[in-house]
Amino acid sequence: MAAPPLPPSLHVSDFFERKRRLAYHFAWLAMTLLLVQLAVGFVPNFFGQPRPAPADSGLSLFYRCLSQEETDTSRFLLLDPAMKPKGEPLHLLDNASAVLLEGPDVTVFYGSRVSLLTDGKNARAVDLGQKWDVLSVLRDPGREAVWIFGWNEGKIVARRREHGTWGPELPIAVSGIVDRLSSSLEGSAGPLISWREKDSSKVRSAFYDGQDFVPRPEFEIGAESQFWDTALAQGRVVLVYYHRDDRHYDAVTLRVECCPSCTSPLPPHKIQFADPILLFGRKITGLAMLLTGDRLRLVLTRPTRIVWTSLPAATVEPEAGAAKLQVLEVHALWRNVVGSIAPTLLLFCSASLIFLGLTLLRERSRAAAASPAPEPTEATLSARTMAYLLDLILLWPVFIAVVGVLDIPVDDLSDPRFLWILLLGVALEFVYHFAMEWGLGWTVGKKVIGIRVTGMDGDRLDCRGALLRNLVRLVDGTLPFSWILGLGAMLRTKRSQRLGDFVGRTVVIRE
Repeated sequence: MAAPPLPPSLHVSDFFERKRRLAYHFAWLAMTLLLVQLAVGFVPNFFGQPRPAPADSGLSLFYRCLSQEETDTSRFLLLDPAMKPKGEPLHLLDNASAVLLEGPDVTVFYGSRVSLLTDGKNARAVDLGQKWDVLSVLRDPGREAVWIFGWNEGKIVARRREHGTWGPELPIAVSGIVDRLSSSLEGSAGPLISWREKDSSKVRSAFYDGQDFVPRPEFEIGAESQFWDTALAQGRVVLVYYHRDDRHYDAVTLRVECCPSCTSPLPPHKIQFADPILLFGRKITGLAMLLTGDRLRLVLTRPTRIVWTSLPAATVEPEAGAAKLQVLEVHALWRNVVGSIAPTLLLFCSASLIFLGLTLLRERSRAAAASPAPEPTEATLSARTMAYLLDLILLWPVFIAVVGVLDIPVDDLSDPRFLWILLLGVALEFVYHFAMEWGLGWTVGKKVIGIRVTGMDGDRLDCRGALLRNLVRLVDGTLPFSWILGLGAMLRTKRSQRLGDFVGRTVVIRE
């Protein structure tokens, strides 16, 4: 005999419970993917300190690289004239200080040691027999010479190699410890050497006149300018630098200057380049410039991208419609795939949660109409945790949008405005929870899971209770590791109350 059909109210209840469990599963999956997305930040390579140089039928690029499975190392890449990689980057064995390409051979400088690579393999190693590290290297094809530059005992120094023999040390200028040193050539002129001392706001330069290094004018770029480079361009010393105050959410602004003693000096000005959307991070980690023909090539490194653009050397201004940065594809395909899967799945799970939330609201109203309301019971720890995590998922894009509008850096801990990020996040979370719980008794996450906040007597939450429980949330839920305090209180109390519930005389119940 067939079993009698269940009452409509039980059908609704069973359906509702299945949807509730499905919502829990999707919520846990979304949070897992969020954690994976944060961890995936270590999967792509992290780039910095680019150094382009001319090469036969193209360019070469030397840059720093940091990945999860390796320590801080260096890469060397050959590019065609269109800035397309000619092959896979050459992985250097250690953190190199400079690289020189001479025909098929690659000379890698590790401080004062030199390693000669042929076909990507170590051929021999040489000790330069000097106390100082090589910070920059330059090949002068017109004189068939190679220059190396560094800092030694309070002065900038250089050495020149001609006919395979290294000459004596040449003093350039008295200087404190430098944080960056750059060198460049233009035809038969030069080399030009530029440097900035640590904790200094000035870039100093010197020019080799064939006999000695002659001082050139200094550039004032400000202490907030982290990255800069110089180049000889049609007889002028051109400086390009990035100033932290010029940051934009969707663009990169660079400042350009020319020394007053140049043949045809350019007025100081700014150039703004459209910035391609990046998966992880928008912080600039390096800037370099190179003259190739009548073009100035600019190369910038971001945390997981290398971007570039070019300017006409005559005007150092972008042509109409050409003020944009282009991505240099140096990532392996699998890294790009891994870097895109987690955000895509997280977006899918978030959209699914919205659909399930609407379903739960509809079925809850049907269940309420079909059967009398049960006695309220305290919400479980799992339900409260899931509701809080869902609210974080909801607030995250709002937080990013507000940060973008206010133009506050989210990935530069050294920026003095980074404190505003913390204050903004705390304020956004407080206002959201306070307004929703006072006005409705629930937040979006609580409504999806099916719990709400009431007074101890079951009445609607008043302003005082909502205010106190969310003020105390700062010390038992919002601040780093403060959730341990809130979790401990809920585990030790009969009605799963955290400290904010005790102070505000509130309780979270299951609808």
